[in-house]
Amino acid sequence: MDRRNFFKTAGLAGIALGLAGCARSLPFGRDVFPDFGDDARPYLGLATSLREEHDYGARVEGTIPAGLRGTLYRNGPALFDRGGMRKRTLLDGDGMVQAFRFGDGGVRYANRFVRTRKFVEEEAAGRFLHPTWSTQAPGGIWANVWPTERLLSQAGITVFPWRGRLYAFDESSFPYELDPDTLETVGETTFGLPRDITIYSAHGKFDPVTGEWLHFGIRYGPRTFVHLTSFNADGTLRRHRALELPRTIYMHDWFVTERHVVFHLHPVEIAYWPFLLGIRSMAESLRWRPEQGTILMVVERDGEAPPRLVETEACYLWHTFNAWEERGGITADFVGYRNPDHFISNDPVITAVMLGRRGTYSYPGEVMRYRIEPTRGTVAREVLHQGSCEWPRIDERLRCRPHRTGYMLRCLPGEFFWSIVMGLDPVTGRTGEYSFGRGVYCTEPVFAPRPGTPAGGPGWLLVEIYDSHTRTSSLAILDADRIADGPLALVRLTHHVPFSYHGWWQPAS
Repeated sequence: MDRRNFFKTAGLAGIALGLAGCARSLPFGRDVFPDFGDDARPYLGLATSLREEHDYGARVEGTIPAGLRGTLYRNGPALFDRGGMRKRTLLDGDGMVQAFRFGDGGVRYANRFVRTRKFVEEEAAGRFLHPTWSTQAPGGIWANVWPTERLLSQAGITVFPWRGRLYAFDESSFPYELDPDTLETVGETTFGLPRDITIYSAHGKFDPVTGEWLHFGIRYGPRTFVHLTSFNADGTLRRHRALELPRTIYMHDWFVTERHVVFHLHPVEIAYWPFLLGIRSMAESLRWRPEQGTILMVVERDGEAPPRLVETEACYLWHTFNAWEERGGITADFVGYRNPDHFISNDPVITAVMLGRRGTYSYPGEVMRYRIEPTRGTVAREVLHQGSCEWPRIDERLRCRPHRTGYMLRCLPGEFFWSIVMGLDPVTGRTGEYSFGRGVYCTEPVFAPRPGTPAGGPGWLLVEIYDSHTRTSSLAILDADRIADGPLALVRLTHHVPFSYHGWWQPAS
C-alpha cells in the first residue's frame, strides 16, 4: 500500500488523532534523567549511558583457568540519551560491542559503538533524529508517520563471529559487520542477498552438526511475513523462504531442531494503524491479548510443506533454551511468562527504570517445557523451575540436541534485575547457583567449553556483573559444574557497563 492510498483509507480523523497523541510519545526531558541511583535504586546504573570507548589490559583478581583462551564478545544498548532527550525503555539504545580477550598475558578489554547510519548521523547532529523501537523521533507526526521506512538498525542486541568476521544484530533489520580484532565497523550487510528478499532478527541459531547458520526476520505491513534464511558452513545460501504469519505480533526468539523450526506466536498484538500513523511507537502499540492463546507454528527446515499450527494457552516468551526431536515430537525448553507485565502494562519496569522508578512486575519468568506433537496438533506444557528467571543459555555444541544443563539468571526476592547465576538439569531438576548479593546485577551467562572435551562436557560460565556499590562492572568466571563455589576469577573494569544483552564465546584457534 503506498502512502496516498494509505492516507485516503485512514482519513483526516486519524491524522488529527495522531497530532493530538504524538506529544505523549516524545522522549523524556532532561529534568527527569536518572543518574546511577542510590541505595533505594541501585539498579539505575544499568540504564546509565556509557559514552567512552576503551582499550586496556584489565586487572584480574583470582586465577584465570589455563584452558580459557579466546574472546568473549558481548552486545547491548549503551547510549540512552542525546541532546536533552532520553530513550523510553531499557531495550532501546545505540549498540555497543565489548570484547574480553583471554591470552597468556592476561585479559584485554575493549568496547566500541557500532557505527550504524543512525549513530553516525546523530553523533554529528548531537541529538536524536530517527524513530526507534520504543521512542519516536522529534518533530511530531510528520517525523514518525509510516515508520517502517524510517526505523534504522541500532545493532544493539546480539553479536556473532562467523567465518572470520563479526556481526552485530538488531530486530528485523540488517546486521552490521565489524572487524573482530579492532571492533571497527565495516558496514551494513545483507549477506549478499537483495535487500527486498529477506530481513534478519537478532536470534540466529548455529547447528553444530551441519554447520548451518539459521535466521528468521519479520517484515511488518498490511500483511506480515516471517522470512527464513539459512547459510551453509561455507557461507553459501542454503535456502530462503517467506511465510505469511497468521497474526501481526512482536516476536523476539524462536526454536530450531534438527528438522524443524518453531515460532512461538504469543498473543502480543500490534495495534498497527496507530503505529503507522505516527501516533505511537512500536513498543507503545503492543497489547497483551491472553484470551487469544498462543499458536505454535511448526515449519520444516528443508521441506516445502505448509506450516502446522498448534494452539495452546497464552504464554509470553522472550528467550529459548533449546529444542530437539524426540519420539516423533518436539521438546522445547524456554523461559515463559504467564503475563508479560514487566514489558506490557500501564507502568512496565522497562519504562519505569528510565525514570528512576521500579514500575509494575507481578509475574516472574519460569523455566517451561513444551512437548509438541505437530501431526496430532497437540502440545503439553510443564514448569521445570519456578522463580524469576531469564537469559537462558546452553553449551552451544548441543544446539538442536538434548542438553545436559541449562544456564540462566535468577532474581533475589523483591528484585526485578538478576543477581543469581544458576544451572538446571532439566531431567533431574537438580540446580546449582551462586548469588552475587544485593546491588550486584548479572547479565546473560555464556558457556565456554574446556578445550578438547565433548559436547556437554566441562567448561566455564562467563558472566558480566555491575556492582552498584562501586559503580563499576566486572567479568566473573565460574566453573560451570561447580557454580555454587563462586567465581574462580574476576576481570575488573575501570568503569560501569549498562545492561548488556547477549554474548558469544570464540575460542582461540
